Amino acid sequence: MHLGLFPLPLFLLPGGVTKLRIFEPRYVRLVKESMASDSGFVLAMKDGDAICRFGTHVKIVDFETLSDGLLGITIRGISRVALDNIGQEEDGLWVGDAEALENWDEIEGAGILGEALESVFEAHPEHASQYHEEKHFDDMLWVCQRWLEILPLANNQRQWFLSQKDLEEAKQFISLLLTEEKI
Repeated sequence: MHLGLFPLPLFLLPGGVTKLRIFEPRYVRLVKESMASDSGFVLAMKDGDAICRFGTHVKIVDFETLSDGLLGITIRGISRVALDNIGQEEDGLWVGDAEALENWDEIEGAGILGEALESVFEAHPEHASQYHEEKHFDDMLWVCQRWLEILPLANNQRQWFLSQKDLEEAKQFISLLLTEEKI
C-alpha cells in the first residue's frame, strides 16, 4: 500500500496511542487524505536525512481543534510495516510503499513486567489517560509493546525491534532491564 509518511522521533507500536499537533501544510494534507480514504499513514523514523526502513501504520481515531487553533489528532498503531520506494512529493511530504509485517503472537500472563508497567502508568497519569479503559497489564504482547514505546531507545534499536518476527527478544530485553534495575 502506498501511504504518506510522518517522520517523527516517536516510537509507537500496534495498539499504542498518542496525540499529535498538526501545523505544517504537508501534514495537514496528509491528515485530510488519510481521513478521506481511511487509509491511515506511517509513523516513520529518520536516520539523518533518510527515512528508516521500518515504521508503524497508524490510523486517526480522534481529532480536535486545540486551544491555539491548531489541529490535534489522536492516532493508534495498527501494524508494523516495512517501507520501500520512499520519496518526497513536491510539498516535501514523504511517501512510500508499506508492507504490513505479521503481528507478534499474544502471550497470556505478563507477571512482573505488567506490574512494573502498571506502576509506571500510575506515576504518569497523563500518559495512561490516552489508553482509557484499554490497559492490558496481563497481556505480555501489550505490555512489551508499551515498554518499548516508553524506553529511551536509539533509533537503530527501535528499528531492530520493529524488524523482529516475534516478541521473544523484546520480552528478554525488558526483563533484563527490570532485573538490572533492582540490583
